[in-house]
Amino acid sequence: MKTNSIVTVLDIGSSKVCCCIASISANGRVNILGVGYCVCFGVKCGIITDMESVGKSIVKAVEAAEHAAKISVKSVYVSISGRHVRSKIVGASVNIGGRVIKSEDITQLQSFRDNEDNSTEVIHAIPIMYTIDSIHGIKDPLGMIANNLTASINFVSVSKIQLNNLLLCLDKCHVDPMGVVASSYACGLFASDDDADTPVSRIVIDFGGETTTITFIYNGIFCGSELIPIGGRHITRDIAYGLNISAASAERLKTLHGAAFVSIDDERDTVLVPVLEDENVIDMQQLPKSTLNGIIQPIVEGIMFSIKQKIEESIFKNDFKNSIVTITGGGSQLTGIRDVAAEILNRNISIKKINHTYGNANLPISNDFSVALGMIKFAQFVENISIKGTFFAESSASKGFFKKTLLWIENNL
Repeated sequence: MKTNSIVTVLDIGSSKVCCCIASISANGRVNILGVGYCVCFGVKCGIITDMESVGKSIVKAVEAAEHAAKISVKSVYVSISGRHVRSKIVGASVNIGGRVIKSEDITQLQSFRDNEDNSTEVIHAIPIMYTIDSIHGIKDPLGMIANNLTASINFVSVSKIQLNNLLLCLDKCHVDPMGVVASSYACGLFASDDDADTPVSRIVIDFGGETTTITFIYNGIFCGSELIPIGGRHITRDIAYGLNISAASAERLKTLHGAAFVSIDDERDTVLVPVLEDENVIDMQQLPKSTLNGIIQPIVEGIMFSIKQKIEESIFKNDFKNSIVTITGGGSQLTGIRDVAAEILNRNISIKKINHTYGNANLPISNDFSVALGMIKFAQFVENISIKGTFFAESSASKGFFKKTLLWIENNL
């Protein structure tokens, strides 16, 4: 990697847009130079539904990051998420012919397409494990001699329509895409960034605004993901409906006083709730804290039971029986969520928090930036060819797709 490479990442979520500008030194140290954050209302479960609104949020987030970093942004790595982002493990094979395996052979494996769907585009092709002839469990085959090289590859694809709309939105904001990263992949990289020396199997739960994502990391490698269309915003909406208050007041109550379960002290502890009349606050009333948390608990439990079901139905269930479960994302900051998750999932639960290894500890970075920080890690992998197990849309076919899409935008807008 070049000395002090500058990387900009843009995480477009269902509730917010995050932008991070970072400097990456030759030894891999990350220093966050500037961040930007803006509420976003134009994305539904990862899909852009209002391009104008999303565009305004992107511009505000990028400008805020530029102002903080005192750097002008031209290109970004951008996240993509939602039910149209799919992961599929496929077996691929290359005839080596008794010679030494080269990097071109790995690239050929990653370029393999099984029953190619013209409506989707592959954005990641990640080898999980290699086999040389009859020898299984090879982690890095480069430099080895083989007749045949086989690999199980996690192909992550996205709807071309969704990808086109994302690229079009970036073009309207005058920002060029360096690469597109699946949010689940980025979140997995963020949650497992301490596992470099001792890779472990880990299930990462990203508790977002409109969705909750389950990512499977096997010995440090992204194997697959599942999505549940419920997130923190649903808790806020239920609080607003149940207490007859505005969404803003409900979010404030959830953040300041909310918990994932009702405790024995909640009946005697009280919270102040605004009384509305024609959408105007006319008074404040005291309610038992148990009323607030009694609304939150069933939703959190429902999400956790859905996660448990997804894990039990997954093809990875046997490989992740005793794995660590890490919760991250904005919703991970809800008081008591770790206890509820541990009880329902019957596993050891950890909460991945932002540490101060990213340079400036005074920057306003919370767990809402988990995907963005994982994307910075991804950018390190892309630029450092000595790090294996990652790949994004830079094959010749993918480059052609990006160029064709951007050319179409230039000629038709």
